[in-house]
Amino acid sequence: MSHSFKLKSHPDKLLKEHLENVGRLSKEILGSKTINCKEIFAEVAYMIGITHDFGKATTYFQNWLENGRKTQYARHGFLSSLVGYLIIRDFLSNIQKLDEFWYLPGIAWIVINKHHGNLRDILNEETEKLKDQSELEIIKEQLNDIFSNSLTEVVEIYNSLGYSSISKILTEINNLENLTQQIRKDIKKICKSGFTDNDLRYYFLILFFYSILLDADKLDASGRRNLPKREHIPSDIVDEYKKKKFGKPKTEVDVIREKAYNEVIAKVSDIDLTNERILSINLPTGCGKTLTGLSFALKLRERIKESFGFTPRIIYSLPFLSIIDQNAKIIEDILKLKYEEVPSNLLLIHHHLADIKYKEVKNGELSIEELNRSLLLTESWHSEIIITTFVQLFHSLVTNKNRAARKFHNITNSILILDEIQSIPHKYWLLINRVLKHLAYNFNCWIILMTATKPLIFGDEEIKELVTNPEEYFNAFNRVVFNFDLEIRGLDEFKCEILDRIIYGDKNILIVLNTINSCKELYEFLKDELALFHRLDKKDIIDKDGVANFPGLDLINLSTHVLPSYRLRRINRVKNGSSDSKKRKVIVTTQLIEAGVDISVDIVYRDFAPLDCLIQTAGRCNRNNERNKGHVNIVILKDEKQEFYKYIYDSTLIDATRGVIGAFNGMIEEKDFVLSSVGKYYKIVLERGSKDDSINILESIIKLDFSKTSEFDLIQEKLSSVSLFVEIDDIAEEIRKKMEEIFESKKGFERKLEILERRKEINNYTIQVRGSKEIEDIILNLNPIDGLEDYRYIKKGNLDKYYKIDSGLDLGESLKFVML
Repeated sequence: MSHSFKLKSHPDKLLKEHLENVGRLSKEILGSKTINCKEIFAEVAYMIGITHDFGKATTYFQNWLENGRKTQYARHGFLSSLVGYLIIRDFLSNIQKLDEFWYLPGIAWIVINKHHGNLRDILNEETEKLKDQSELEIIKEQLNDIFSNSLTEVVEIYNSLGYSSISKILTEINNLENLTQQIRKDIKKICKSGFTDNDLRYYFLILFFYSILLDADKLDASGRRNLPKREHIPSDIVDEYKKKKFGKPKTEVDVIREKAYNEVIAKVSDIDLTNERILSINLPTGCGKTLTGLSFALKLRERIKESFGFTPRIIYSLPFLSIIDQNAKIIEDILKLKYEEVPSNLLLIHHHLADIKYKEVKNGELSIEELNRSLLLTESWHSEIIITTFVQLFHSLVTNKNRAARKFHNITNSILILDEIQSIPHKYWLLINRVLKHLAYNFNCWIILMTATKPLIFGDEEIKELVTNPEEYFNAFNRVVFNFDLEIRGLDEFKCEILDRIIYGDKNILIVLNTINSCKELYEFLKDELALFHRLDKKDIIDKDGVANFPGLDLINLSTHVLPSYRLRRINRVKNGSSDSKKRKVIVTTQLIEAGVDISVDIVYRDFAPLDCLIQTAGRCNRNNERNKGHVNIVILKDEKQEFYKYIYDSTLIDATRGVIGAFNGMIEEKDFVLSSVGKYYKIVLERGSKDDSINILESIIKLDFSKTSEFDLIQEKLSSVSLFVEIDDIAEEIRKKMEEIFESKKGFERKLEILERRKEINNYTIQVRGSKEIEDIILNLNPIDGLEDYRYIKKGNLDKYYKIDSGLDLGESLKFVML
């Protein structure tokens, strides 16, 4: 009877209940998957679940829980891992499957041993514990304690969980030398087998079981005993949305988009679901890939359900935060055709700035989960459609981090839409190729690559093209003329050219520069000169959004030194128009506008960059073919030291770009340039680019050296970063005061949750500053926010000194900023 149990796993939870719940949840999670060896794996997941906290049965742990007295004997992971290893080995032996699944006890030992930490080098670090006499003495004392004080209850617990041989297992552990030798032997065999076969299998199996245990353990500890309900999404919901929102095609571009959409959708029935798992949608920018990709994925999801018996989640991943909210809004609008309010188990947005509120329908009403559970459910991707960043996705596939790995089991059995896949650095192409193929063919995933500039991450033989003749669409989308003006020139000369273009022209202009400093310098010059030209006082021209207003013209500055909420307002003004929508727009920006942001101008100027960046920027020009041909001007600008592109771009990509565009002189139309140049460009990159980073990481994870996964870094920041909170208004001041109040009155996890609850509003007033040591020192000398060591803030009273509403952070003319 449950009243006879006294041992606890947590202050308010019995050990018996926790082990039972984690075992059940683990088995339920694995049982919901369609993978090879599912039945055996489900039993193993259950046994990992019911043994992962076995070591909490000692009086040492119980005293720590009750009285706060912690000693080395209160640790529980190592002892639990030994029990888990033996129970799973015993199970496999009893069903005569140990020879076939010899690796599972070793994997269970790794997973249980590290379920409260990050995975490390398994062979050279973790197995050292098995030879450490001081660690083994602790195990002996813990066993003696259990035999003396809690054996009866431990036996009752495991009898109730369906395992009656726990006494035999504990006796076997007493022979520690033989046991630890056997585990070391198994681990060495796993590592050797993976290395000999050059196989990622064991790495991903460890990640899989680790992920399941972590999710089940944390959910039960939070008080959540069931998984969120799976939801049905009609496969034709995008078709219905398109009809309702757009009706029949009205323009030539609409006709082209509709043709592309129908061609891709028609391919759903042609796919060999078993052998064709890497799919590609290669279409020009502005051709409607978001709707096309989602509709295809929903229809593919329905076909997979009919053929394989499971419903895959759809994970829509993009490289940039700037386009996630835009795409999420479109998908939410689509789902609102069927749902009055869209719950989180239907659509989830996850990135490091996302709001943490997990909403579910309970008893007919939409309710928000308690914050800790909201965080857990969000970070584990319990939803039908997840919209996320490349960083969140790929750093959960190549990782040793407990928190990142927790979502891995929900990445399996999924459809992955990888939008703007060309953003993956070429040094990781081989790594991403191997990882995604293993995921596709061993964990039943389907990968959809979407891009206008398809990189050579996969060979032609590895991909199923969903657009038979991309040339047809690239030729039809002949919206711009490229002009390559590759004579190197200074920023001062360029500033005067742009000013003349504004004063004596009547077009909307987008200028994309490579560094924040050059972006600010051009913007401030144009603002000053246009104010002088129109005889206006500079103090009177800036509106509440930080936009400079001139007769017939809005001058807009965008960079990461402008607060996020203000950047979004400005982008929306460009996209949707303002109260005076007839006014021209001149936008001076960094690369943050480059890909996916749905704006359209007449003329683009782009400082020199890799070819895929140039083409993506060109996608903001005459996007809907609503004008005569747009003009995309490629220039090379420099400061007093060097060309700006040298601060931020890989020389291999720059050299490849030069090699391709060298064949073109002067002006060339989009249809004659884009598709033909992209293939040549990526071929050069593939031939010249180094594969060393990929090879080194692959070798490490094959050998189960998880610690080396930290070398995988999609962000690739070269400079350190400091968070700066800007008290631009009364609301920001109140938020800052509330943050300090939380740090003063709350502690530990409660404090973390309170800050997380306000993360979105905090981030609206926060900028990340990267730069030289001199810049970092200036920022760190600003006011600290009590309790947050890496945060500084600008007081309202100091705004004039450090921040401008239009151009953002301003630390003085003498300091140069480089945006990476």
